[in-house]
Amino acid sequence: MTIYKAMAGVGVLGACLLAFSYPFRNDEHGVGWLLGGIGWFGFLACVLALIVLALVALGRGVRRRSTAV
Repeated sequence: MTIYKAMAGVGVLGACLLAFSYPFRNDEHGVGWLLGGIGWFGFLACVLALIVLALVALGRGVRRRSTAV
């Protein structure tokens, strides 16, 4: 599995979690609040993972370029 496929998967998962959290945005307590929180913070975790994967891909590209010379 390439890093770009992993980035695409994390991006799709993040979009799904964001869409999942939207209907529960105004719930102030109960199960709806819990589901909205899971969706929102799961989305934020996916954004963080996507940033880390992008930095890893950038580092691999720089390393590959520097060792080829």
